[in-house]
Amino acid sequence: MDPAAGPYITGWSALSPFGVGREPFAAGLAAGGGEAVTDPEHGPGLRVRDFDPASLLAPRSIRTLDRMTLMSITVAGLLLDEHADSLGPRSGSVGLVLGTSTGSIDSIVGFTKDTFVQDKPYFVDPAAFPNTVINGVAGRTAIWHGLRGLNSTVSAGHLTALATLRYATRLIRRGYAETLLVGAVEELSAPVALAAGRLRETWAAPARTSLGEGCVMFLVDSGATARREGREPLAAVADLAFGVTLPDDPPWARADHLAGLIESVLRRNGLEPDRIGAVSLAQSGESDLDEAERQALDRALGADHGRRVQVSRQVGDCFSALGAFQLAALLAEAAPDARPALVTSLGADGAAACALITS
Repeated sequence: MDPAAGPYITGWSALSPFGVGREPFAAGLAAGGGEAVTDPEHGPGLRVRDFDPASLLAPRSIRTLDRMTLMSITVAGLLLDEHADSLGPRSGSVGLVLGTSTGSIDSIVGFTKDTFVQDKPYFVDPAAFPNTVINGVAGRTAIWHGLRGLNSTVSAGHLTALATLRYATRLIRRGYAETLLVGAVEELSAPVALAAGRLRETWAAPARTSLGEGCVMFLVDSGATARREGREPLAAVADLAFGVTLPDDPPWARADHLAGLIESVLRRNGLEPDRIGAVSLAQSGESDLDEAERQALDRALGADHGRRVQVSRQVGDCFSALGAFQLAALLAEAAPDARPALVTSLGADGAAACALITS
């Protein structure tokens, strides 16, 4: 890679149904699928395995922090610790761009419930209120780790992770930041399972993907910063394309639109379809959207085109965090294909996106 270019992904970590950290995620993908659990407290689906925030974040108190915030703080800490030699002296300049759907739905529901069940509505726990704000997770993560760079929260449904990458890479290219933690987080709880169940009742066919949760973050550097700090680039987000159709458009129209986005990305970067080594699909479980995504790839790349990665089979539908897991699945390979790769996504609201990842 040209060290003067960028931005580059120079590190990443995750909390997933396979455990805590990058290595369990990579090993889990290689071995097969995650294990679905049914938990009356947190809802049915694929939960993060071996996640004990009290021990992971000791000795500091976590009493007022909700599950989503704890996941974000943990993953950010894993990345910062891994690069402590280069990031430690300048962690105050590191920023955070975090994707989420609404923040913690569990915290929102719990806080709202207290306004009804307490003797007076203002007898709620004020320390719980920050957990109900959509940018509370990013803010508390930055405070915990002393990150004083820019701090942003992005929400774009299933396209959230790709939207955070677009936002972050623009900031770096325009000189507003040098190093950012970029990712997405989603929790699995009983309110989330209920909300997802109501949404899935509107689908034409039953969902084929379990619900999931997790957090993935990438360390994203400008080319000059990666070179100065000696961090080896793992990949570059070379290009992104976003578009929208009507939510009730038929699958073939959604497929045509996504195919057009893929073709525009290839054309802008002077690539022929056979140059793409792999595609990481969303396949979130809604049959029409999943079929439209597959059709789009067939039209843009050819039906017999190489490897297609479907990480949702192993981590579940993590909603706003799914795109981050899609990218992590490409980076997790022991011997990644040197050719460019694509990450694709379709949202139930009609949105579509495609990212070009180069190594």
